[in-house]
Amino acid sequence: MDNTALWYVGGRWVHPNEATLSINDITVLRGYSVFESLRTYHRRPFHLEEHLSRLARSAALIDLEVPYTREFVAAIIDEVIEKNPYEHASIRILVTGGESEDGILPSGKPTLAVLITPLGERDMERFASGIKLITSDLQRVAPEAKTVNYVAAVRSLKNAIRYGAMDALFVNEQQQVLEGTRSNFFVFQGDTLVTPRRGVLLGVTRNVVLELARGHFRIEERPILLKELASIDEAFITSSSKEITPVVQIDDHVIGDGKPGVRTTLLEQYFIAMVGRGNF
Repeated sequence: MDNTALWYVGGRWVHPNEATLSINDITVLRGYSVFESLRTYHRRPFHLEEHLSRLARSAALIDLEVPYTREFVAAIIDEVIEKNPYEHASIRILVTGGESEDGILPSGKPTLAVLITPLGERDMERFASGIKLITSDLQRVAPEAKTVNYVAAVRSLKNAIRYGAMDALFVNEQQQVLEGTRSNFFVFQGDTLVTPRRGVLLGVTRNVVLELARGHFRIEERPILLKELASIDEAFITSSSKEITPVVQIDDHVIGDGKPGVRTTLLEQYFIAMVGRGNF
């Protein structure tokens, strides 16, 4: 973290080591809040409008009233980018539940915070080699809303690290593979691209990838059964920071020949070209 960065927290511009939040905010006490993570390319936010729409949807799903207009939040994001020198950056937007008098229900106004951290150039080595994932049977709370309740995600990610993996995939009680702790999950079965739609957070990068794939591959948005992983040809995850990252192993199963697949590589090339043209 760059402690010279300038963050917007509750109406003040502060450095990261100066940022504070009330201990009585039910974000702290109860984990009741929503957030968004987006990134910039060459100081331009990637699909900002879609991220703001998802922030509003997350708030509605958990019945959190946001007193800040979309235009106000967008203006703060523009200011954060302007006040910091980063060519590529990760931006997090947090809307807290507000302070609470009884420790359970909010009684104060939610706090808006917009944080920024620098990102390096695209990690082509990770794309060339692919990554390992494990599966997790832990269940998330309100998975279709992006909230700060990351208990299942943190526990699953810790377990992934123990097994030498980069991330974990959530598997529900119906033995359906849903998504990563911070990413969406895709598989190729031949020339058919498959990704879950229900019970997951619909990522902005996920939607971009689906648009890039249309006209090139058949697309199925449906549950992926755990037992199907033994017969898939390729797999990858998507997120704002990871873009398209190939998956070459899940648990003890090596996918294909253990290298990123040609279809995944093609989608990554489409994605890189789109970003290079600034078409976002």
